Amino acid sequence: MLYLLLAAAVIIIGSFCLVFGLDKSKPAKTRKHLLYAALICVFIVWGLATVIMMNPMK
Repeated sequence: MLYLLLAAAVIIIGSFCLVFGLDKSKPAKTRKHLLYAALICVFIVWGLATVIMMNPMK
């Protein structure tokens, strides 16, 4: 259950990073950092999904 909640939180954080990273009114350096943070969130969710699938809830 903790994995599911953690995955949901990371998806929400990654979504905000992606939305604000694509905003052209922000400085380029800030957008770059936000997009990298969104990419890291994707890999974290990918890993959490793998853990959830390998260890189904009992």
